Parts: sequence; C-alpha cells; structure tokens
Amino acid sequence: MSNIRNLCSEGFAIPDINANFESIALISLKQALKSYFSTYKYMANNGRSLFEDELDARSHSPGYIEHYSETIIHFQHFFELICKDILRKENELLVLNIDNKHEIFYNLIKGEEVPNDELEKINTIEFNRTFERLCNLISNDKLDPKYSFFKDSNKKIALEQLNIMRNRIWHRGSFVMKYKSLDLFVGKYILPIVKEIINLPEYCSLSRLWEYRGLEAKINPLDEIISVCNEQAPALDHIAFLKELGRAAYNNPYNHDFGFFKKEIADRAIKIARAEIPDQIYGDDYIISCPVCGTKSLVKYEESDGDMDESGQYTSYWTWINNIKCYCCSFELRSSGMRNPSEYGYSLPDFWYEYEH
Repeated sequence: MSNIRNLCSEGFAIPDINANFESIALISLKQALKSYFSTYKYMANNGRSLFEDELDARSHSPGYIEHYSETIIHFQHFFELICKDILRKENELLVLNIDNKHEIFYNLIKGEEVPNDELEKINTIEFNRTFERLCNLISNDKLDPKYSFFKDSNKKIALEQLNIMRNRIWHRGSFVMKYKSLDLFVGKYILPIVKEIINLPEYCSLSRLWEYRGLEAKINPLDEIISVCNEQAPALDHIAFLKELGRAAYNNPYNHDFGFFKKEIADRAIKIARAEIPDQIYGDDYIISCPVCGTKSLVKYEESDGDMDESGQYTSYWTWINNIKCYCCSFELRSSGMRNPSEYGYSLPDFWYEYEH
C-alpha cells in the first residue's frame, strides 16, 4: 500500500512550473472543443437527414455518444475550475470545504501561509455552491466587475444546465442530447461564455494552452459557430462545416514552422493524395488546396450512377462529388446535405458538383 501512495505522490503542482498557469482549466477547454468539433465526423453517415433533424435515438453512433460525453464533461470541468480560480484569488477559504480542518482554517483566516500539499488534501466545494457563491459576490460588488457577465440570466441557466447534463453522464451515464440540440446548446449558450472568459486579461495570454492552429482560409470556427447559432434559423450543415474545420485545425501537423519538416509532411500528403486518384487527371478538379492546412492534398472523390431500362441499358447517367478528404490535416466532408463554401459566405473553391452525361 505504501508503494502505491508513494507512486501517486510523485508529481508537481502546476503553479510551480508556470506562475500564470494555475490549473488545467484551459486544457479541459481544449478537450471540450476537440470533442465538440468531432461530433459531425461521427454522424456524417446519416447524410442529409442529419441536417433536417430527422434522426431518432438509434441514428446516433457510439462515436457521437463518446464525443458528446467528453464535450459536456470537459466544458463543465473548465467552467468549474475557472469559477474556483476567480474565488481563490480573493481567498482560498471561498472554495474549500474546510469545516473540520480547524488549524488550517485558523491560519487562512489570519493570512498565514499554508503549504500547497496541505491544501490539496482538502476537498473543494461542489460546482453548484461555487457558482452560487460567485454570482452572489458579483451581484454584491465584492468581485471585479469584469466578471459581471456571469450574472446574465441566460448564462446562469446555461451553466446550471451544463452541470445537470454532466451529472447525468457522471452518475447515471444514460442520457445523451440529440445532435441538433447539442449544436444549439453549445453554439448559442456555452461558447459565448467561453469567449467572455478567454478574453479576460488573466487568460487571453494563455491561448497556446487551448487554441487550434489558425486556418489557411482565415476562418475562426469558434467565432463563426457562435454567429451562425445566433441566426434566426441556424443551419446545421453550416455548423457541421465549421466543426470539421475546427477538428482538422487541431489535427494540423504543421505545429512548428521548421521548413524542412513542414516540406516533408506536405510532400508525403501530396504523394498520398495523388495515389488516391491514379486513373484521373491531376489538377484543380480533383486535388485542391485544403482550407485548413493549405496543402494541395485535398482529394475530391467522384461517384457515378444512373437509371437503366429493361434491357440493362442506361437511360440516364450522372456523376457527382461524393466526399472530400485532406491527407495532411484530415479535413473531411460528405456531400450529402452540404453546400459549397461560397453559399456559407466564404471565398473558397467549390467542393461539390453534379452533372448528367
């Protein structure tokens, strides 16, 4: 038993390695965004019905359920840690469940230093109590007014509901939001609060801990999803396009601009892309530059089909682009239900076309 305890004690406190990085809140934010952005990928097989809100429970794949759960759990964890960070800056006592730790309680009241390893042994209060305390102190002008956005009624309800959804996963593990509902909940209510937090002075300089690499197309998926979800009739296909941009941005291998390695990665991706369509003519019609990573390794895959008469002869025949995939950053879309980027307002080449022979 002692060996187990020794193993588990061999670590370090995050503030010891970075004074500006007090918790793993922003890492949880990164995991939440990566999971949310991945939800389209694991539902794309549903085709057009995905965007017409015609899905029943059985249409939601195990992959979607996994990423839904990770989305809710990590968003809730992010907000809980942020709220506790804000309170902790005022006084450690505001977040500790310390009723029976009399000496530590006394020392904290007196402003005397208490070692981190002693504080870490004490449980913190639950999210509901944390959030209630935070909002109460903000309402009574006890905290910096820069946190006043937490008082907004919709934001309060959204975070309360997020905590309920997290508890339904954590304690029962039997409830999953529908695809459309998750999109609207996250895009309209959760991401705007995220934006308020990451724009605070204490967090805006720490974007490297959560943010995806900038897209070649200069589109910011997070901001765009918020914008689309605030439209009168949010388009699920538009949100799906943006989510896939975000997912691939996190997967972009160009993390460092070391010229040789970037060229090596690009050359490999281009080679794979060309090998995917050996019987077609290379060029802009079939291999184009990716809007995420900028590499010319985005392949358009054609499909053909037609109607036959009783003798087996085609009476009509047509060809269309069925799906696209980048062999560098993994950006991938299916045509069913999707529109071309220009129809969403972006200056990008068309992905989709169909013609009859």
